Amino acid sequence: MDRQNQLIPFVFLLFIAALIQVAMIAADCYQSPARVAKEFTKAYFYLDEDMQNYLCKSLAADGEAADNYLYQKQYDSGQRGLSSNYVRHLFTKMHLEIVDQSEKLTKVHVKGTTRVAINPVYMVIGKLFFIGKDHHVDTILELVKEEGGWKVCNNPFGLIGGYENQKGKQDKSPNCLISMAKDVI
Repeated sequence: MDRQNQLIPFVFLLFIAALIQVAMIAADCYQSPARVAKEFTKAYFYLDEDMQNYLCKSLAADGEAADNYLYQKQYDSGQRGLSSNYVRHLFTKMHLEIVDQSEKLTKVHVKGTTRVAINPVYMVIGKLFFIGKDHHVDTILELVKEEGGWKVCNNPFGLIGGYENQKGKQDKSPNCLISMAKDVI
C-alpha cells in the first residue's frame, strides 16, 4: 500500500505533463498573421520552395511566382559561378510588428538582419569572427485571410511583376527579378 502511495505523485506529474504537451501542440498549430509573415520571410530569404504555401491564391497560381523567383536566384548565382546555396540568407535578428489589422487584412512590419547562409554553421562562424556582412530587411507584408488561414499577398518583397528601377520607370525585362533580389538581399 505504501508503494502505491509513493507512485501517485509521479503518475499525477506525468498526467499534468501530458496535458501541457497537448496544450502546447494545439497552440503551435494556431496560425497567426505574424507567424505566417515570419515563416514566409524565412522561406523567401533561405530560398525554400515552401514559400509557395504561404502565398495567396492570386500569387500562388500554378506555383509560378515562387518557381520563377527561385529560378532567377539560381540563374543569377550560376552566372557568378556559384551554387544557389551562396545566395541563401538566414535571419540573425527578426522583429515583427502588426501595423494594421482587420478581420480580412493585416499588415505586418518585418524588420531584421540576415547573413549569407551557405550552411547554418558558416553563418554562426562568420558572425563570431566578423566574416561577411549583415543585410538589413525592413518592409511591410500584407496578409489576407483565405480559406480560414492567413496568406501573404500584394507582391511581397517584389516577388513578381516588374521591378521599379532607380529612375522610377517600370522594368519588365527578364532580369527584373535578379535586379530586385540584389536590392532586397
